[in-house]
Amino acid sequence: MGLVELFVAVLLVGISCVNAAPPAVAWSRARDGRFLFLVAANLAWAALGSVWVWGELPWNPPSWSHAQLPVLLIALIAAGLFLVTTLWPRRS
Repeated sequence: MGLVELFVAVLLVGISCVNAAPPAVAWSRARDGRFLFLVAANLAWAALGSVWVWGELPWNPPSWSHAQLPVLLIALIAAGLFLVTTLWPRRS
């Protein structure tokens, strides 16, 4: 169990959950399917991060739930890019 891997996995879950909120609000106003796909993509990242958090906890997780730091960092970069696309201001 590595604390760095656990921290990065928890960070991935947090960023993905926070990043799912703005597209959900936009979907509730506009009913545009693209926003629903963004919500689903962010929740999928959150679910993947949750599996990795489970793999780092000492509760006898299955072997397939363990993640290594390079894989976690790549997933965190992807979640960060999702966050940037959500926060980037629209052109008028």
